[in-house]
Amino acid sequence: MDTGPTITVYLGARPNTPKVWTLQQAVGKMRTPGAAWTYVHTGQHFDPRLGQGLCDELDLHVDRWLRCGDAASDAEQIGRLCALVERDLDEHPAEAVVVVGDVNSTVAAALVAARRGTPVIHLEAGLRSPDRTPEEANRRIVTACTDHHLATTAEAVDALHGEGIPGGSVHFVGNPMAECHLAHHDPDRDAATLNRLGLTPGTYVLATLHKPAALSHPKPVLDVLRDLAAHGLTPVLPLHPRAAGHLAENGLLDRSLSERVLPPQPYLAFGALLRNCAFVVTDSDGVQEEAAAAQVACLATVPGSAREVTRAVGSTHFADSWLHLPTRDILALAAGRPTRRPERWDSRVSDRIATALDGILPALPHRGVHPRAERLGSRTPRQPRESRESRELRQSRQSRARTRARSGR
Repeated sequence: MDTGPTITVYLGARPNTPKVWTLQQAVGKMRTPGAAWTYVHTGQHFDPRLGQGLCDELDLHVDRWLRCGDAASDAEQIGRLCALVERDLDEHPAEAVVVVGDVNSTVAAALVAARRGTPVIHLEAGLRSPDRTPEEANRRIVTACTDHHLATTAEAVDALHGEGIPGGSVHFVGNPMAECHLAHHDPDRDAATLNRLGLTPGTYVLATLHKPAALSHPKPVLDVLRDLAAHGLTPVLPLHPRAAGHLAENGLLDRSLSERVLPPQPYLAFGALLRNCAFVVTDSDGVQEEAAAAQVACLATVPGSAREVTRAVGSTHFADSWLHLPTRDILALAAGRPTRRPERWDSRVSDRIATALDGILPALPHRGVHPRAERLGSRTPRQPRESRESRELRQSRQSRARTRARSGR
């Protein structure tokens, strides 16, 4: 019986999870019948609060959990992830692989699938940054491996076309993180979260720091947070324990800041903090997106990012436009909330993803070999290599069989 293609989705880090939530809503809306969807978590974020706990909180279905574990470097982690994904696809072949975002799990799964000749679908395709960051390297590698590009912004569509990607393989679906954020807005739950943390809406600044560049030179941003505290805006800092430990060891967290350091917050609690703060200070591209979806002013601690579209709608102010200003001017800049969201950052992203997938899936090479694999002369799935001893034994048996045939026995 023809059961349709098997599609495997790989995720592995906190930013992937809300995007896959929207993807799962899209799969439920598709008109194309018969596809078997499988969701695999690589274990890149192995902290339960960022992995299993977040998936459970969003009621995200995961079929298999891999174990990447901790790694000393990005290179080591990507190597582990490639090996895990390759083994997983050997044991569970797929007609297509879906990857999301720009984390190390994304590039590992895309690279392994492309080298096997398995078609790759990239959700959040085409984002480009002016800086040569690790995420930017990942984005460009993934684009080179991708067959079908689901883009979040019109600028991403233009970037892909400018790089020679055929128009028919690019689909402008909008931002899946925005739909997830909007779908989980519950005013009563927000009020309960703020009450639990002893916060009043509009009286605090939400601040996150996690990137190595931000943690290596955090003093200018922390000085601004201290000045804001002196002006009556309490800094609230949900920090990874590693980041908090680094700042404390270097004497950068005085009492005005350390009293409001929180552990990493669950998805719903962080959303409540974001929607009700005076404004956000962050080095995170993902938080820039969520702030734009929530229509909250965001002061980014970087000079630019792949989410430049959030500047265009008045949500994000990058460091070159605010970090040098006096506190009163920073407060004036961040006082106004954006009046609109970027185009297609709404509650219909899953509808557009479903429409794109309805066009993509029927054209997949069904139970066959992708044209790229034929050009490379590869086999799918990969066959085990025959040992020299086995080959010599097989050849000896074949020789004896031919001799018997010639002698008529």
